[in-house]
Amino acid sequence: MSFWSSQTLSSRLPSLIEPFNEDQIQSASYELCLGEEVYISALPDTPLKERKKIILSDKETVPIPPGQFAFLITSEKVKVPNNALAFISIKFKFKSKGLINVSGLHVDPGYSGKLIFAVYNAGPLHLHIGRGEKVFSIWYADLDKDDDKPRKKLGYDLIPTDLMNSPDSVASLPSLVKRLDDLEKKVENYSIKQTLVLTITIGVLLAFAKPIVDIFIQPLLNMIKSSLVIY
Repeated sequence: MSFWSSQTLSSRLPSLIEPFNEDQIQSASYELCLGEEVYISALPDTPLKERKKIILSDKETVPIPPGQFAFLITSEKVKVPNNALAFISIKFKFKSKGLINVSGLHVDPGYSGKLIFAVYNAGPLHLHIGRGEKVFSIWYADLDKDDDKPRKKLGYDLIPTDLMNSPDSVASLPSLVKRLDDLEKKVENYSIKQTLVLTITIGVLLAFAKPIVDIFIQPLLNMIKSSLVIY
């Protein structure tokens, strides 16, 4: 397996990447831009009908909250020949801020379509990315021969709804924080109720304690006292 040089990319990519821009070839790789669609994972109690993609206008930015997942789609359509394999990654500029690619690292022979990246913001701050920004990189490498089982399924043209309907909040830090907050509130409410019940119970017992002493205990004490003979 040999990786394509910048010269090879320059001669072959015009027919494999659409739209193609010669200036996006950098160090034997090609820079891919963020497309118009972004989906940021929802919290557990978000209704399915409110789980919507964000449609970006040209150069519009969107923040990915810390501890949250997102799906990003490329602006370019990518093709991989049957005798090649492609590798993909997020550019270091975004990695250094905590953005991690949690999806696949390669593109199958025969693939044709836009690429979707599943990412996670592991940083402490909101990470802003904009449509048309060079966020991803792709490398091409030759196989020793044409693959006889290339990908035949159509590639992506947009972020599919089945990704948005998936239980994407299982490992989301904001969702875990929300669950902990809800649990803390329940415990606090339970403690308040228990304290209130205990206070009322003690008050009732004290209210009935004196009559009980006067009716039952005091006569008994008087009887004992009168029966004692002091010498």
